[in-house]
Amino acid sequence: MEQTNRKKLVASAVLIVASIALFLGLTFAWFTDSVTSKGNKIQAGTLGITATKADVGTGGPSYTVAGLNGGSPIGFSSDIVDIEGTTPIISENLWEPGRSNAKLLTVENGGTLAAKVKLQFDVADGGLQDALWFDFVQVKDGAVTGQFEKRPMSSLDALADQQEFHLAGGGAISFILVYGMNESAGNEFQGKAFEATVSILATQDAVEEDGFGKNDYDAAAEYPTIVTSADELTAMAATGGSIELGADVALASSMTFAADTTLNLNGKTLTVGDGAQSIKAASGTTLAIEGDGGIEGVIYADKNGSLAVNAGSAFEVNSAADWAVYGAMGSNVSVCGGSYSSAKKGAGVIYSLGSTLSVKNAAINVGAASVMSSAGVHSNASTTYLEDVTVNANYSIAVDLKNASGSSVIRGGSFSTDKNADGFASPTIRYQGFLDISNAQITRISTGILYSKSWPAPTAVEGLTQSNLTFHAVEGATGLDIDYNH
Repeated sequence: MEQTNRKKLVASAVLIVASIALFLGLTFAWFTDSVTSKGNKIQAGTLGITATKADVGTGGPSYTVAGLNGGSPIGFSSDIVDIEGTTPIISENLWEPGRSNAKLLTVENGGTLAAKVKLQFDVADGGLQDALWFDFVQVKDGAVTGQFEKRPMSSLDALADQQEFHLAGGGAISFILVYGMNESAGNEFQGKAFEATVSILATQDAVEEDGFGKNDYDAAAEYPTIVTSADELTAMAATGGSIELGADVALASSMTFAADTTLNLNGKTLTVGDGAQSIKAASGTTLAIEGDGGIEGVIYADKNGSLAVNAGSAFEVNSAADWAVYGAMGSNVSVCGGSYSSAKKGAGVIYSLGSTLSVKNAAINVGAASVMSSAGVHSNASTTYLEDVTVNANYSIAVDLKNASGSSVIRGGSFSTDKNADGFASPTIRYQGFLDISNAQITRISTGILYSKSWPAPTAVEGLTQSNLTFHAVEGATGLDIDYNH
């Protein structure tokens, strides 16, 4: 009996131990739940200012301006003309004492953000200014507001500088510009002229609130200064600020912006020297380039300076120098959008010796018809980031990453080296340090991705993380898709 009980006890102990072991090895089916929030998004607002004019005529609205036209309404044409570019608001010939005219001007904010708007007049008096008068009268709810007053044309720019209009997103404002020649104007004004460039400036208005209920975060937003000549741009280079080209500008030589500057090309072309000179961000400053248009020359971040390009859909830099974009030691260069080319045999169309280099949504073309150590992107930066970049390198290296301890990331894009010179062919992508590349198209005439360092000589591919790459070997291609320098 005692033996039987002992056996039962041993069996029970074994069962307990087995149960504990099983218990410890179980994966518990705990109650669970989750919440998922989709569609999270931050969308930038826009400013989109347009301006139109209507001449005196028929078919459009009419307004009564006290003291003008004998008290009869002034009618305007239904033909609405956009005044952007070379279309003048005023074009008068055979002007004489007592003659007058009017234009209906409408400024519209087609964007989504509230804007504050003002007019800027750059006057070039050819001797007629003192014989002329003008006034602005606002149109609101279909009627003229304010009091008409003949003002001397010499006060035009000063009065405009004092006026500021506020436009909500989608809003518009209209006003009548009336102008004329004094009846008392004498013979000394015969054959004289008066000209003015009119600019409509817009910037953010302090209307929209942030997440903390404040609407003053953009209260200090600056109006751009419109420049139309090399002298005006040179004068602005010393002080920086917000600059917008009002015409094509040609600089005789390189220019350095000594303070933080935002340069909006506004669809115009800036030529620097013979296309081999540069515009520079000075050390410790930032040069931001925006909008559509073109630069014939080099955009340059000096030592410890910063260059930020936020280009429009039709922005390009064409250089006759070694580079189109250059970042010196310690610089930070960020390029988003646009196309970039350099025709000279050199180190790289986009060339960085700085701390960081970021290039997104850009097209790069190496124009040099040889392998002469050229590259589409040449980076010695500690960190390099390329996203959706297209490089047509032809004979040259598409991307050359030279920092032996640097980290580089390539996401998407297309990189092509498809020509050789006298039997010598360049790799498409060459790197040192660490490279993380994915979702890219690589066209090669030699090695597609080459790990390269001089000392110690590598014995295998190192520092590479890659996924979802597509290699295209052109006819006559040599080498491998991925290799190291032997």
